[in-house]
Amino acid sequence: MDFKKLFETDGDERAVSPVIGVILMVAITVILAAVIGAFVIGIGDDQEAVPQASFDFDDEGEDGDLTITHSAGDSIDESNLDVTNNGVELTTPSWSSDPVSAGATFEIPNDNDGDDLNDDPTIRVVWESDSGGDSSVLATYEVSR
Repeated sequence: MDFKKLFETDGDERAVSPVIGVILMVAITVILAAVIGAFVIGIGDDQEAVPQASFDFDDEGEDGDLTITHSAGDSIDESNLDVTNNGVELTTPSWSSDPVSAGATFEIPNDNDGDDLNDDPTIRVVWESDSGGDSSVLATYEVSR
């Protein structure tokens, strides 16, 4: 075996390093343009963090009221919380404290403004940001009587 022939070139081999370098430069430019563009058009805006909270539901029987209790987690301003019955906001009752923190309660009478809890409604505790741009369902309860 002739080792000299292994290392000799006949002039047909071309370097691929410049091609790879150009491809990498184009890729870096595209990624950089995408990141800058995202911040310019507002995709990178900060969103208000959703509070982390747990709620317990106590259904006191056939003719009883439904009590929602903030059991643990972040304190939340009462103005940022809505309690809905089948998608309709309940405004008559209010939380027992503001801000709503662990131990605070919200009582829904069995017959609240004509909405009977016996009609299998879905009760939701909904958080909405101060700006109104963000919202999240923190807890859901299906009344079954």
